[in-house]
This record gives sequence, structure tokens and C-alpha cells, in this order.
Amino acid sequence: MKTKTSINLDNNLISTIKRIANNKKTTQTEIITEYIKQGIEREPEINKTKLRVIVKQDPNKNIDDLIGTIKAPKDFDILKAIDKTRKGEY
Repeated sequence: MKTKTSINLDNNLISTIKRIANNKKTTQTEIITEYIKQGIEREPEINKTKLRVIVKQDPNKNIDDLIGTIKAPKDFDILKAIDKTRKGEY
């Protein structure tokens, strides 16, 4: 699953990304995605979501495969869950 987004990048940075993509015969999107993944891997665990572990255990699994497999109680508070996840409490 991919999401389209817009970001503002420095012109020199874009030029470098274009050059790298051309040299590696790939897209700028692939280069940016790979570098972002590398940066996230270096982040402390508290800044990472727990879903990353599920995907990493089985790289053939897609997050879309989980849709509909998890049920939450009716009083489940998504905002509290997000806050706890960001704090690394889950």
C-alpha cells in the first residue's frame, strides 16, 4: 500500500537524488523511500511503530492482509491508543 504525498526539498538535494536514481537505474521515489527507511531504522525504538515488527517477521506479508482480522471493543479509544503507541507503551 502506498500513499501519495507532497514534500518540499532543497533543489540541491533533488539534483543529487535524480543523479543517484539515474546511476542506479531506478526512480527518485525508490531512492527517497530507501533512504527514509534507513533513517527510520537508526531511530530509537520509542519512535517506531510496533507494526514494523509484524511486517519484518514475514516480509511476504502485506499490511493489507491484516484488515478485518483485529476487532476492538466498542469503548476502544483510538486517540489514547495512538498516544500510547507513540510513547512506546504498547
